[in-house]
Amino acid sequence: MSRFYLCIFLLLTTNASFAESFNDDGGWYLGGKLGATVLDIEAANQTSDQDPSTASMGVVAGYNFNDFLSVESDLSSFGKFKQGAEPEKLVAFSTYLLGRYHVSDRAALYAKVGNSIIGNDLNLSGGIGLKYQISQQLELDTGYRLIGDVPNTEDDLYEFSVGINYKFGKNKPAPKVVPPAEPVIVPTTLNSNTLFKFNSAEISDSSALAKLAKKMSASHVEISVEIVAYTDTSGPEAYNLKLSKKRAEAVRDYFIKQGVNKQVINTAWKGEANPIASNKTRAGRIKNRRVDIIYIENNVVYH
Repeated sequence: MSRFYLCIFLLLTTNASFAESFNDDGGWYLGGKLGATVLDIEAANQTSDQDPSTASMGVVAGYNFNDFLSVESDLSSFGKFKQGAEPEKLVAFSTYLLGRYHVSDRAALYAKVGNSIIGNDLNLSGGIGLKYQISQQLELDTGYRLIGDVPNTEDDLYEFSVGINYKFGKNKPAPKVVPPAEPVIVPTTLNSNTLFKFNSAEISDSSALAKLAKKMSASHVEISVEIVAYTDTSGPEAYNLKLSKKRAEAVRDYFIKQGVNKQVINTAWKGEANPIASNKTRAGRIKNRRVDIIYIENNVVYH
């Protein structure tokens, strides 16, 4: 019997390391159980070839401290066992420290160790079993326990039981689904004064474009490229819109020649729209003559 209690102790002390969410709502629970009881009578005291057995019943109350540790008490009637001339009814009040080892989201093995009071005697007791979560509030409890050295017989009592517990804890809230963050789009801005010849869509310095093209053509995942060209307000508005179109297409054609798939490239031209600086100054107009390139790889923006 000492080996049995040692195994229970080892399971209780290791449960904390393997706990998963099972009774994570915590709190009190109350239940009832039915079972069968066997009194293991020593051969010297036995009056028949079989150990006596009866039906048992009881009520259970407990408290879940956390996912893996509880205290539990029960009041159980084990029926009548004949000891001497008259049968005697065995009733026990037991208190246990209970630990759980979780085998799934709903099921957990448990072990418990404590004491049982029968009459005026305090007896060492322990058990093992399985708890299965039927719903948020209802829990199936199947178990086996041993009460050592029952009074008047000094023999061990074994009980096999099935019960239902009702948990008073709060329902577990549904996990919050956090949508993935939208990528912050920061375009690569190339100045048209450097990129193109004056008042032209002919590329004069392709060094910046070459670096981008090399990265795009080497990619082995899904990419997306958007090219948007702008001008300043110098000259007629219609002419500037046409010039921005030619410049956007020139950058597109350059990328295609460098091996970028033309199917992933989108072009747009805005002419004088969306200035990023004042067109009243020379420095401002230089900034507004630009090409914005947005390169997205696997929803990650590169610039």
